[in-house]
Amino acid sequence: MPIHNEFEDAKNIRPWKDDRESKAVQKIEQYWERLRGSRLLPSRSEVDPRELEGVLGNAFILERIAPGLARFRIAGSHIVEFTGLELRQMPASVLFGIHSRQVLAEAMEAVFDEPAAVFMQLTSGGGFAQKALQGEMVLLPLRSDTGEVSRVLGGIAMQAAVGGKPRRLEITRQSRKTLTGFAGPGQGGPKPRVISRSPNPVPSERPTSAHLRLVVSNDE
Repeated sequence: MPIHNEFEDAKNIRPWKDDRESKAVQKIEQYWERLRGSRLLPSRSEVDPRELEGVLGNAFILERIAPGLARFRIAGSHIVEFTGLELRQMPASVLFGIHSRQVLAEAMEAVFDEPAAVFMQLTSGGGFAQKALQGEMVLLPLRSDTGEVSRVLGGIAMQAAVGGKPRRLEITRQSRKTLTGFAGPGQGGPKPRVISRSPNPVPSERPTSAHLRLVVSNDE
């Protein structure tokens, strides 16, 4: 289904936002906003896992490796258990079904090249002894130690604890906050431009974090 674009005010950055919103994803986003302050972006070296207490299992760090591609450097336990994979050095696309991988690649390019913050609504289909799940993901750009926009602080939260057969995700809706020219919260600059994209919207459920420990922690 074609993706429809719509420009919205910054306060509607998640057009599907309601009382069931993912608190884990929201906390990761708020931490990133505090880090960057009035700057365009924070740096990877500034990210302190201790500041993500309670949602560390939902968090991850990506490194850009090619246009549209990024690999995991750090992945929280919620994500590892969901996929049933050891994710370090694996591409982020392994989390997704084939129909969502091109959407993810385009979103990654926006994160690194504009740069932009990207918010996605996710679903994972049910099957034998498994119910369908819904959740959210956020992709937030970071600078590397050399100043390039080549890292991502992200978060994923599904609506329920996971386990059993490994699952794959599909992207049902996304919005992008273009950061270029935006001075930061309360700085008097122009508001970020938000693009809402809805390939196949579905009702959102409130995700909850499953675990708080960090499974992969030896980032380089």
